[in-house]
Amino acid sequence: MGCRRFKIPDGSMPKEAAYQIVNDELMLDGNPRLNLASFVTTWMEPECDKLIMESINKNYVDMDEYPVTTELQAGPPSIFASRN
Repeated sequence: MGCRRFKIPDGSMPKEAAYQIVNDELMLDGNPRLNLASFVTTWMEPECDKLIMESINKNYVDMDEYPVTTELQAGPPSIFASRN
């Protein structure tokens, strides 16, 4: 069957195969843990990964629907701004 990058295929493929194709492609990117040229965080605690996955389906633009999320995201800039 194969994967066409710029055309929707006529048929379907199992979700596991689609995942594996995308995952294999992404493995060709650089490894962020080996990137010593930046100060980007390249590892997170499992709890951070879990929070991201639990909130990935939220529409953060809809501030009325997600007021707590809106309030939480205002915290870090305030914390950094108050540092000397």
